Parts: sequence; structure tokens; C-alpha cells
Amino acid sequence: MEYDKNLPRQLQGLSPDWLSRVLQAKCPGIRVTAVSIEKIIPGTTTKALVHLDYEAEGAGHDIPQKLCIKGEFNEELRESFSDIETTGTQIEADFFNELAGLLSVPVPRHWYAGAEPGMGILILDNLESAGCRFGSPVEPWSPELVESGLEVLATLHAKTWDADLPALHWLHVGSPTTKQYTRHLVSDAHWDSHFREAGTFQLPEQLNDSARLMRGFETLWEHNEANAHCLVHGDAHLANTVIDQHGNPYFLDWAGVNISNWALDVAYFVTGAMTVEARRDCEKGLLDAYLVQLEKNGGPRLSHDSAWDDYRRNQLHGFLWATLPSGMQSKENVQSMGHRYCTAIIDHDTLQLLGV
Repeated sequence: MEYDKNLPRQLQGLSPDWLSRVLQAKCPGIRVTAVSIEKIIPGTTTKALVHLDYEAEGAGHDIPQKLCIKGEFNEELRESFSDIETTGTQIEADFFNELAGLLSVPVPRHWYAGAEPGMGILILDNLESAGCRFGSPVEPWSPELVESGLEVLATLHAKTWDADLPALHWLHVGSPTTKQYTRHLVSDAHWDSHFREAGTFQLPEQLNDSARLMRGFETLWEHNEANAHCLVHGDAHLANTVIDQHGNPYFLDWAGVNISNWALDVAYFVTGAMTVEARRDCEKGLLDAYLVQLEKNGGPRLSHDSAWDDYRRNQLHGFLWATLPSGMQSKENVQSMGHRYCTAIIDHDTLQLLGV
């Protein structure tokens, strides 16, 4: 996609004139007369829930007045990750413009997706105003709801399994963006400053070795890329989920989308979505339920034993939660998710299985 070189870098830049210009492609003739920010949701990216007043004819009348505008509006976070060449929202803008409409899974309706180096902005439906409920890391799901989420992932994986996907410059085997963030968050420089801060998640002794963890990630990436068969969401955790008006879950925030091993999504989602106790009790049954749905939707029949080892390896993907600064996620979220993922890595002897 072509870069939009006039993206606002701060929320104050979401002016009626700018919104009128970028909404023209989907809503010809629209003229935004006023915009008010009703709620700001901080995180890795900032989400602004806004109300628009506008004048429009024809197709412009389809757009809701309540929208969600998402982007890297936090200047402090942008500066702290200045070494990241391609941000998540840049990838997500490409995803919505070029790939989302080809998939067999639900995604939010988008009205604009634009990017420039170091920055992306999305304008999406405000799902909260439509009666949907968002997942939260501090509110674990029941095994039944997790199984419903796995059905969505099984559909995504099966329908893209060894498929002839579009040749898109940003769609890679493995996620370069995830690798960039990982190398930043698992670097000695980040650990030396981050884990000295009061109130940060305290790593278990077995995992308090940044060099060992980084070797584990490199080995995991090599394995997953050698066994990459399908499109994966790449960041399928609770804060990136929504439950619609009918109680059906699906996934938001496609910034980590790439071609990889199916188990990256499954291990990350299952472990992060439940308490440690529920995960220990249910994970084998949930994995089997996923494998049934994968085959049912046109994917391959995978053996439980080989699938179980891939599930164990990919527990490492969630480790990054333990290293996140408070500007990216709340301390409550980090404590909950860090505990779940670190415990699972130890339970499953993940680093030993990866040979580190």
C-alpha cells in the first residue's frame, strides 16, 4: 500500500478536516463537522473512542457516529521503541487494506487504514457501542469459551493451510515486527532498567536469564518457520478478543499476523485465557478439540503427540508479557499474564524441549 505521509502523531490531530479527507474513500461526500473523544484506552497502541458529527450523502450515511481510532499516539512509547523499524499498526493497516476481506473469520469493520514509517492509524467500528464485550487479562475465561475461541483459530489455520496466499511485501514467514520487539524486550539493556522498577513482575529464578531466553526464542522461531503452514493471528491473547452480542468470541488487533506454525496461536491463547489451575486441568482436552476442528475445516489430521510437543514449545511466545513496561500494559495485566505464561513454560519444560 502507499504511505499516507500526513498522519497525525497526537490525538489532537484527529481534526474534522483530517477525518473528512481520509474517510472519503469509503464514504464519498462525507464532511465531518465535529469530533469529540469520549474515551481513551491506553496500551501498546492508543485507542480513542470518538463521536463524529458529519454531513453526508449516499454511502456516507453507512458510517456510525461512534468509532474507534487506533494508532501509536503515545509519544513516550514511540521514542522508547524508536529502534522498531515497522510498528504493529503499520502491519495492521496493510492487513485491513489487503488481506482481511479474503479470510473466513470475523474481523471488525474498518473505515480507514493508513500507515507511514513508524506510525499507523486505523478507524474501526466502536464495538463497545454495538454491545460487544472485550476480553481482559484479569478476567480469565471458562474452558467452554476458550474452546469457542479455538474454533475461530482452527478455521483461520485450516482455510489458509499451505494456501497460495497473496504475495504481499509485508506478509512474512515469521513476524519481523515480533522479532524486533522481542529483541528489545529481552535485551540486557531493557532487563537492567525494567526489573529494577518497583512493582514490576518478578521472574521465577528458572527464567531470570535473558541470554538463555533469547536463545530459546531464536530456536523457537527457527522451528516454527521450518514448520510454517498457515496464517496465524500472532497475538491471540485476551486483551485482543471480543465477545459479540450472541456470545461468540473472535480476535482483534491483527498487528502480529504472519505465516507460521499453528501452535503459536493455540498455546498463546489457551495459556493466557485461563487460570493456571484450569489450564492444567483442561489443556490436553482443548488441544484435542482444536485438532478436531482443524481437520473438520479442511486442515490436516495432526497426531496428538507431535501436536503436544509443538504446543509445549510455543509456550515461550507468551513470555514477553513478563517484560512489558507499564506504558504498554497495566501492571495488573502484566502480573496476571506473566504468572500464567511463566508457570506454563516451567510446567512444560519448554526451554529444555527447545534445547536451551
